[in-house]
Amino acid sequence: MKRRKLYKIKLASLILTLGSLVSIFNSCTPSANDGPTPPPQDTPPPYKAFWVEPSNNTLIGIGQSINLFAAFKPYESDLHQSYLSATEVSWTSANPGVASIDSNGVATGLAEGVTNITATYSGYSDVLVLQVSGQFTKRTISVLGQGNRIFWLYQPMFGGDPGPHPLLLSLHGGGGAATLQAGMTLLNQTAAQNKFYVAYLEGTGLLKTFNGGACCGSAQTNNIDDVQYVRAVLDYLEANYSIETSKVFSTGFSNGAIMSHRLACDLSDRVFGIAAVGGGSGEFDKSGNQYFSCNPSKPVPVLHIHAKNDRNYPFDGGPGNGLSSTDFYPVLSSTADWRIRNNVSDQGVSTKVSASTTCTKYSTPLNPSKASAPVTLCVSDPQDVYDADQEVVYGGGHSWPGGVRSQSAKSDIPLQDFKANTYLWDFLTKP
Repeated sequence: MKRRKLYKIKLASLILTLGSLVSIFNSCTPSANDGPTPPPQDTPPPYKAFWVEPSNNTLIGIGQSINLFAAFKPYESDLHQSYLSATEVSWTSANPGVASIDSNGVATGLAEGVTNITATYSGYSDVLVLQVSGQFTKRTISVLGQGNRIFWLYQPMFGGDPGPHPLLLSLHGGGGAATLQAGMTLLNQTAAQNKFYVAYLEGTGLLKTFNGGACCGSAQTNNIDDVQYVRAVLDYLEANYSIETSKVFSTGFSNGAIMSHRLACDLSDRVFGIAAVGGGSGEFDKSGNQYFSCNPSKPVPVLHIHAKNDRNYPFDGGPGNGLSSTDFYPVLSSTADWRIRNNVSDQGVSTKVSASTTCTKYSTPLNPSKASAPVTLCVSDPQDVYDADQEVVYGGGHSWPGGVRSQSAKSDIPLQDFKANTYLWDFLTKP
């Protein structure tokens, strides 16, 4: 009897204990009256194996054509994407009256508006939102001693504002063209947003180049006076358009950057700032040979943008692996020379503007009683992903940050974490 009674007592105690545990569990479990349930953790977006470049919403002018590129990276673990032949891809425009797209992936602006460009490949598809706004037109002028020269002008929609408006000169790289420079840089989108003209200048020769001094091509060997050509372009534009003459600037890529450095030297009475991308000064080469004397009439703000993994114009100077055999002047020597000319010290302030790029601004006057102008050097130093078989850098190299690769199969792929257009316009207009 005692043993049976003891068992009953233990059983009752166990039931009480289990009841207490259930009560505690229920008190800790959220109920409908305990407030909203926390949302689940964000999940990463699905992997995108196929996309169109430019990959952001893009703007072109009426009359402008740009090349679109179809990138394919089937596995996330692949080191880099490949680029499909445009003819392997099916291209369509949702509004062909605004912009057409041909089988080669060339989009052409036809009328103001917006359209979706869809690219389809082997079950994959991607959409680019393309806006068409402003006018992109070819201009021909007569240059003393050179005959007719051309350039292309982008005129944004000014919304009834008569101006005057700023003007940006944009110069292509060696072997390029004005239209390719417009497509590669995407500067028209920046111009439309900030209401300024862009004049895309064009070099001479079979492989079109500018005479920047030490470089490049037939323009250099034939001593073409491209400073005179630029002066003639400015004369034409200022006579026919509402140009704010105190806000005329120059930018350029590679050979066009070298030429922009020369314009700051030889045309400082009309050019009020430059932004050079991927090309240094052509006053000297690395061996110390001098090609012209740089004596600006006043300090000129200078921005230089360059990637450490640029193999065409090496950061440290010397010959690159492109078509040019120029013994290029080092980037640091180019900016050091400009600090001296612009009366600023070598004590700069560095800012990391993106994961890949650090910009150092030199603006402290050496002699406060004299005029000065800032010099800024932006250096991109990304992971160097180089395909030696294709001779292509995937991220940086010799390209326009935030832009699009050029048509050449050996064209480097631009960084996208640093937008050269936004930075250079802020530098030129907000010193």
